[in-house]
Amino acid sequence: PQPGGAPLRPVTVRDAIGDLPAIVNGQADEAMAYGAAPQSAFQAAVRGEATTLTDHWCKAMNELNLERCRCIPTDCPGADWRVLEAIVAADPSRETFKGQALVPWCLPNTADRHNGWRGLFGRLDVRGHFPTSTTDPQPMGKVGQVFHPHQDRIVSVRECARAQGFPDRTRFAGTVQARHRQVGNAVPPPLAAALGRQLRRSLERKARRDAERPSA
Repeated sequence: PQPGGAPLRPVTVRDAIGDLPAIVNGQADEAMAYGAAPQSAFQAAVRGEATTLTDHWCKAMNELNLERCRCIPTDCPGADWRVLEAIVAADPSRETFKGQALVPWCLPNTADRHNGWRGLFGRLDVRGHFPTSTTDPQPMGKVGQVFHPHQDRIVSVRECARAQGFPDRTRFAGTVQARHRQVGNAVPPPLAAALGRQLRRSLERKARRDAERPSA
């Protein structure tokens, strides 16, 4: 630990999901093999005794958003929709994709009122951390940084679950949208456990003080 800092370093995106197998846009296999050993202490901890990976589903993007995703570089932390602007400026022939604007009209035209729409159509940074978990990961949603660091897709249910600290043995139900809602609406299990431990300590201390207090 650093002097005056946290006792442990933060878990990065790579720490959390770097061991998960590659999938493609819209893939929805109910279960699959891990395909690789854990690469971090966090991965080993969330895997536990699990031998099969579940809920590694991702939402399907339409062709336009998939093309936008492909345009966002994988080696440039912080890259977002502004890359699309730069592409069109460098090559005006790419202004449209199959008849639709590559750069959503609202982004450059309202950016000055919305902090530049920073992060929309952004990739996760493997050396950074996950942003706030949402119930519906969308590239133009409240948290637009939802693209996988290296793969052209939205983060999967399992990847979001790991960001919340769920062990891999936890199963979710329903459609991919329903599963994302279950993850996004949840209190992170490690946070709930930490609060529970602290409450227990407080109650135990109170019980000891009450037991030591002289009776009237």
